[in-house]
Amino acid sequence: MPRSLSSRTAAALLLTACGVVPTTFQSDAPDIAGQDVRLTILHTSDIHSRLLPYDFDPSFTDNQLGLADGLGSYGGIARIGHILKREREKAGRVLHLDSGDCFQGAIIFNEYAGEAEMRLLSEVGLNAAVVGNHEFDAGAATLAEQYSAWGTFDLLAANYDFEGADLPWATGLETMVPPSTTYHLDGLKVAVIGMANISSLNSIYDQSNSLGVRVLEPIDVLPREISKLRSNGADIVIVVSHMGLDDDQEMARTIPGIDIVIGGHHHVAIDPPLVVTNEETGRRVPVVHSGAFAKFIGRLDVVIRDGEVLTHDYNLFAVDATVPDDPHILDIIEEYEREIDTRYNTDQFIGYACPETMDLDLSCEKLTRYGMDGGDSMLGNFAAEAMRAFPGVETEIALTNTLGIRADIPAGDITLDDMFNAMPFDNTIATMLLSGAEVQELLDYVSYRSTERGCASQAQVAGIRFDMVCDPDDPHAANIEINGEPLLLDSVYELATNDYIAKGGSGFAVLERNTTKTFTDIAVRDVVIAEIIKVQTLPQEGIAVEDGRINTVY
Repeated sequence: MPRSLSSRTAAALLLTACGVVPTTFQSDAPDIAGQDVRLTILHTSDIHSRLLPYDFDPSFTDNQLGLADGLGSYGGIARIGHILKREREKAGRVLHLDSGDCFQGAIIFNEYAGEAEMRLLSEVGLNAAVVGNHEFDAGAATLAEQYSAWGTFDLLAANYDFEGADLPWATGLETMVPPSTTYHLDGLKVAVIGMANISSLNSIYDQSNSLGVRVLEPIDVLPREISKLRSNGADIVIVVSHMGLDDDQEMARTIPGIDIVIGGHHHVAIDPPLVVTNEETGRRVPVVHSGAFAKFIGRLDVVIRDGEVLTHDYNLFAVDATVPDDPHILDIIEEYEREIDTRYNTDQFIGYACPETMDLDLSCEKLTRYGMDGGDSMLGNFAAEAMRAFPGVETEIALTNTLGIRADIPAGDITLDDMFNAMPFDNTIATMLLSGAEVQELLDYVSYRSTERGCASQAQVAGIRFDMVCDPDDPHAANIEINGEPLLLDSVYELATNDYIAKGGSGFAVLERNTTKTFTDIAVRDVVIAEIIKVQTLPQEGIAVEDGRINTVY
């Protein structure tokens, strides 16, 4: 039975007594003035529901960071639990911090709406996490319910104000999600402030996902929070962030009083950490990012004297098949795995990717979600074509957001589990009528958004070809063709897209304000699965190949 908030607190105190999490109250603390004191921070981020091990082909960057080919499967919370326990045993003062987005990315989230993530992160002894934008994917009310029932760690967000919301869960989240907390670790007072995501809040827009939250800028909250914590005796201040690498560096550079930034959201791992010099104090601030999808765990060791970080050392641990499972955590995750296997045949064969007998002109190592040159991709083209051609949809053009596809599909048998990993969101197809001028505006926005992200296309299309001009001073779409004909600004075109961006997610305002929308309730993932079953082998000539429909121009 789900536990109440008071029971959650009691559980946290029980874990404290067992030595799993640090205490917030302490007597007879040693005097550490003038002494070198060591602190260990264990870091996870952007787990995205990868609680069960999964197969994928590590990238070149993954390999460089220590995730070797041939050592899969990768990830899994039982392996994470083993590494965390092992590293705690080697440390004295230790905290486990998570930079958010533990939700969304695998079938376990679709089935249990965050219960498994909250429960198992509590079981591995997580101390504090910042709220990630995907924590709201099943609704803010669900976040409040699951955290209240299962969370024994501190959930933080200094830059979210829930007080203006009149929905019944808002008061609960205001109580459950404080701006900061302080841990007393053998004489060392460590303050942790949560800085939640701002850039993706436009994805939290509808129904139970409507936060009614007032979002605050870092400069409006951090100086005040740091001052409060320092006045209460904090020796060092850590910001655990889900704002992204650029914002993390900006906070470290411009806001005095931050000693360490532990970040996430951009799914990058950096080894060694960046070190940013604060413009006002001259102090050097480590900025740590430890990757995503349960591939790595970061360990940051710092030496502190009189409130100043003197040195730091960092290790990144790969989570692969060589890591043993923690038996207790394995027992719990297997409960969920058995139930999922009962409801789904996750090993169900759907099709085949990249067969060895493939024509050399179509050879591939995997079905990719990003294009080789930043434009259209194999999976993106396939998904968009499947959407617009599906019976009952049958539109002239289609456009879907690239980030709706979260993983490549490895060569070999394509299974149902592969499809949930690649397309975890329960998005459905929406259709609408757009004028040619609106199509131009839509593709201009895609070009603008892509330019901000290194000219990697943030949308995938069907029935459209265009030049994506990634000029920082004038990003725009040029030479647009619709099914082989030049775009006519005064014509009308029917578009298939997903309900997320149709409602304005990821900043697609031109779709949000359109008044001709029809929501079909046809699941995008189901449409793509049906098309794979139909064609069986990918890629084929003209199917699931990059064909230059989005031509990047720098």
